[in-house]
Amino acid sequence: MNSYLPIICGISGTELSNEEIKFFEQYKPWGVILFERNCSDINSIKRLTADLKEINHINLPILIDQEGGRVSRLNLDNIKKFKTNDFFGKLIEQNFDLGLRLLELNSIMMASTLKELGINSNTIPVLDLPANEESGIIGDRAYSTNENIVSAAGKVVIKTLTSNGVAPVMKHIPGHGKAKVDSHLEMPVVDADEILLEKYDFKPFTENAEAQLAMTAHIKFNKIDSDNIATFSKTIINKVIRQHMKFKGLLMTDDLSMKAVDCEPVNAAVKSLDAGCDLVLHCNGNINEMNMIAERIKEEFKTITIPSAIEAIYDQPVSMHMDKAESEFEYLLSQA
Repeated sequence: MNSYLPIICGISGTELSNEEIKFFEQYKPWGVILFERNCSDINSIKRLTADLKEINHINLPILIDQEGGRVSRLNLDNIKKFKTNDFFGKLIEQNFDLGLRLLELNSIMMASTLKELGINSNTIPVLDLPANEESGIIGDRAYSTNENIVSAAGKVVIKTLTSNGVAPVMKHIPGHGKAKVDSHLEMPVVDADEILLEKYDFKPFTENAEAQLAMTAHIKFNKIDSDNIATFSKTIINKVIRQHMKFKGLLMTDDLSMKAVDCEPVNAAVKSLDAGCDLVLHCNGNINEMNMIAERIKEEFKTITIPSAIEAIYDQPVSMHMDKAESEFEYLLSQA
């Protein structure tokens, strides 16, 4: 079984530069993540994903943040626009079964859209539970403030994407909902007791621990580990994520370039892997940073495989034609 450097990296543009090709050939990263800067039109996205797989391998994990609403990287006129998560959460609260079926159909359409472009992993569902004083970075990205609604929604999204050929990544484990500041801009500190966190914020992740992939929250939970954000915390990764939540899949960091990370990306990568993360995420496409991170972790850490359970997801065909799913979606929405 082949193994790869434990990094998921961004790229700078809509096609690969010679430096990026050299990076892939030399370091063999585990995966790649795409952003709006990489997605100018449908044909160029298809060419880019095909090139990535040709240079690397057919099962290269190619990720994207396509949540719906304001977190959408595919903002093209001829690509379907998806609703926000709280749109579905409100439908589920009104009519549980109908709301979940609408979310299932939405997930099928999302999988169909991504697979057509050669993208095989989506960093959803967002399982954060926003508190009253939450910074707003989660906001309508959350399904609900009710932990049971969030858990149920997450289960549908994970099951549906998985059975339709796209690997889901639940985030932001163990929960970003009590953060009063945006971790893109500064380090959030949460003072809530662990018992309270377990009852509410942790529950959606615990209920969906069968997911193959999860992304960390760059948040310091003072009552659990007052010295480290979750991404750098052996205590949170081992005690909370692995033991309490019983998550056995691959744990990837959130972007190491975010301001909540109080050190350079190279050191952040080392601290994350030392703490127990399986993969580090570096998004900005800065090839110099990518090379420095790769060189450092190549020396200090083992390579990692793509689990057969994830490769098996990629082989799954979409279960329903896009037009049929869209037609049922619109009909059921009119009944809601």
